[in-house]
Amino acid sequence: MNTHQVHLSFVTQVCKDMEKIATFYADLFGLEHVTELEGEHFRALRLGDTVLGFNTIVAYDLLNLPASDLDASPATFWTFEAETEDAVDVFAGKAVDAGATYLKEPFRTYYGAWQAVLLDPEANVFRINKSASAQAV
Repeated sequence: MNTHQVHLSFVTQVCKDMEKIATFYADLFGLEHVTELEGEHFRALRLGDTVLGFNTIVAYDLLNLPASDLDASPATFWTFEAETEDAVDVFAGKAVDAGATYLKEPFRTYYGAWQAVLLDPEANVFRINKSASAQAV
């Protein structure tokens, strides 16, 4: 039996323009900066118990990460859970007004969620979702 517990503390993107992308998400969702974590090459936003991090390409050297093509389609994406289906529509429209692009306008998923799929201004995929159940999908 595993008695160790974990929680998600950080999720981080490496960005071409860290300031622009951090500002995009802060403005879109009304998130506060975690200024005590920020520095020349990092911005941080508080989302519940998780910090959304935005690094410059310096992170590759600092963390011994393999080189990556920031113009390639990302293999991962973030899903932001909205309180209502109307909120999905509002946030998605606000995101597009701020420079995001729809991959899929708000639609009903096969599992009953109301969801929009977008690219942020650096072409990172993200979703805005209202789950059909109390549990986030």
